[in-house]
Formats: sequence, C-alpha cells, structure tokens
Amino acid sequence: MPKPATQLTASEQRIMHILIQGKTNKAIAHMLHTTEGTIESSLHRIYGKLNVDNRVSATLAYLALEPTARS
Repeated sequence: MPKPATQLTASEQRIMHILIQGKTNKAIAHMLHTTEGTIESSLHRIYGKLNVDNRVSATLAYLALEPTARS
C-alpha cells in the first residue's frame, strides 16, 4: 500500500507538482535550478516512498493521495 504523500519532503512535493504536468527530468531540473541527476535521485526516493517504479505510477499514486495536487 502506498505511503501518504505527506511523507514527501517539500522539495519532493514540488518535483511531483511539476512531474504531473508531464515535464521531463531536464525541464524539471531547469525549472528548479538544479541538475538532471538531482531530479533522478529525487524521483528514485519518491518512487520508494510511493511504492512505485515509474513516473506514470508515481503521478497516479500522488494524485490519489493528494487530490489538491491537481491544481
């Protein structure tokens, strides 16, 4: 069972808010003024917390747990 999205850090939640817009890792990195490697590492942690293994599953799990993330 997925863990509550509230266990994501503020940074991880920012990444998820951008990810659900369909942005690439490169675009997310650019928007957050960081590197693609940092985003990849963050996504790996997010996947673990949400108990998923890809960005589509992460998006679906996050939206199910955080309905306010849709805006």
